[in-house]
Amino acid sequence: MPPFILPKEQIILASGSESRKAMLTEAGLDFSIEPSSVDEDIIKKQMKGKPFDQQVIALACAKAEEVSNKFPDAFVIGGDQMCIYQNEVFDKPGSKDKAISNLLKLSGTSHFQYSGICIFNSGQSIWEYCEFAEMVMHDLSQSEIENYVEIENPINAAGAYKFESLGCNLFKSVEGSSYTVRGMPLLPLLNKLRDLDIIDLNK
Repeated sequence: MPPFILPKEQIILASGSESRKAMLTEAGLDFSIEPSSVDEDIIKKQMKGKPFDQQVIALACAKAEEVSNKFPDAFVIGGDQMCIYQNEVFDKPGSKDKAISNLLKLSGTSHFQYSGICIFNSGQSIWEYCEFAEMVMHDLSQSEIENYVEIENPINAAGAYKFESLGCNLFKSVEGSSYTVRGMPLLPLLNKLRDLDIIDLNK
């Protein structure tokens, strides 16, 4: 099915995230993808100790700025996500064993998902935004966690779960937007693109 919204300007997503790609596609937006190659570890070290909303926006902006410098005429969207439990950042687990370990810590507790978004044009930030959601996980048994990880393999997901699919079954409640949990505050982004007169619902 062709895109529903044809932007008046080129829109680029500076991320290889399948979740962010899916959200923009589901919204009907015509866009291209140019993943950033910035070293996130350097930025994380520079921003360590700063408020989490500042950290996640800094990461989003670094990605967008790099791509915007390559495509100055485009409007580049950068995004990043951080899972926070008791002031500890839970990075993408990278392995099934680490995913199981992370979920065992989160089981029966609450944690936060911070999601930062920005828009760059001509190498300059024209909008930055962050919001968070509070997640309350069921008190899960080790076998439940191991079964989930084996089926969904969430090794590249912040928090070690894919909320947009089977991971939603792990939670008792969520206070905040499901888009934020998935890694991008979609409605504020679409609102800003409308405000900038980049998108509307006319063909």
